[in-house]
Amino acid sequence: MSPADATASLALWLHLRRRAALATGPVEPVDAPQGEGPLVMLHLSEQADEPGQSVALVKALLARRPGLRFAFSGATLPPEALPAGLRAITLPDLGDPAAAREVIRALQPRALLVLGDRLPASLISGMAERRLPIILGEARLVTYTRRGSWRGAVNRGLIGRITRVLAPDPTAAAAARQLGAPPDRIELTGPITETRPPLVANEAERRALAQILAGRHTWLAACPTLPEARLALAAHQAALHHNHRALLILAGLPPETIPGIRAEVEALGLAAVLRSDDEDPSPDDHVLIAEDTHEMGLWYRLAPVCFMGGTLLSGPGLAPRHPFEPAALGSAIIHGPITEAHGPEWVQLDGASAARLVADAAGLTRAVEDLSAPDQAAMLAGNAWSVSTGGAAVLRRIAEIVVEAMEDTR
Repeated sequence: MSPADATASLALWLHLRRRAALATGPVEPVDAPQGEGPLVMLHLSEQADEPGQSVALVKALLARRPGLRFAFSGATLPPEALPAGLRAITLPDLGDPAAAREVIRALQPRALLVLGDRLPASLISGMAERRLPIILGEARLVTYTRRGSWRGAVNRGLIGRITRVLAPDPTAAAAARQLGAPPDRIELTGPITETRPPLVANEAERRALAQILAGRHTWLAACPTLPEARLALAAHQAALHHNHRALLILAGLPPETIPGIRAEVEALGLAAVLRSDDEDPSPDDHVLIAEDTHEMGLWYRLAPVCFMGGTLLSGPGLAPRHPFEPAALGSAIIHGPITEAHGPEWVQLDGASAARLVADAAGLTRAVEDLSAPDQAAMLAGNAWSVSTGGAAVLRRIAEIVVEAMEDTR
């Protein structure tokens, strides 16, 4: 045993001893969910990106192996989002190694799936004692790879007990190797991303407008705040110097912002048409103002470039739209640095060169000009489509690995 492994084993042993000393007493007996199917323990760390993604994984597991039963621990999953009739229980805190061993004995799980960075030491150790498969997914572990870190030493001891590490990205895979995971136990699956069905649109309306807009460079500002709408109009005015037939669609606007937007349009000497007036844009119109959010699927399809509102400047406006909406419909995406509303998705898009980040008005103007080149917009849109649709494949792969591991424990 190497010195590093010996230190890790000692750190884990001391950690478990401490958890045992802090135990308040035995946990209440737990009963397994009714049913004959195998049981999976799923531990969701508080640091996991999105509980909704865990729900999607539960559905993927059920699709791969109908009849599965579940025991959830860690962060709470939203009950209303779980499949109806799911056979599952929620476990109490299992920090005490003795309590974890007793629950494992009572439930007879066939596998433990851990999502996120926080590794449940007692659960992992209890499953490893019984030589049951332990799969780690969606863990980046970078925080705990620092040399000399106590938590890093504990995690190194735990990593050696984990059967498979499913890394969401190369950085996570490198962190797992640094903690001592054997390379043959690590698989780069990609991140679990939310898979959203494309927004619907009236196909007859789309065809008619596509014919009207044929040959015009069209771009969209989706649910911009009032300050962002003003920036978009200024960027569009600059774009008209290079392409006098360009059209800007401002879509998803609260009624109270329309007067301010129309005043800005007039101040810039632009011509606008209101969608609510049931008018189509003429060749002389520069801006189409489409207030209704129910037609977002139509505008994403018609505009090869989309600026996502609510990401650059705060102010009056509707909630930011999900970035996978335009990504799934072939629109190249521009966004600002305010990404908290859909943080994990923006990280995935930016990391895959699937979106253009801008910091100010000048950046927005440059991005609109650059993406008026069809090849530039198509490359960005293609990358975004791959990210937005890749989540389903990742879910299927993780479910496949978990079910195969369970089958091997028979």
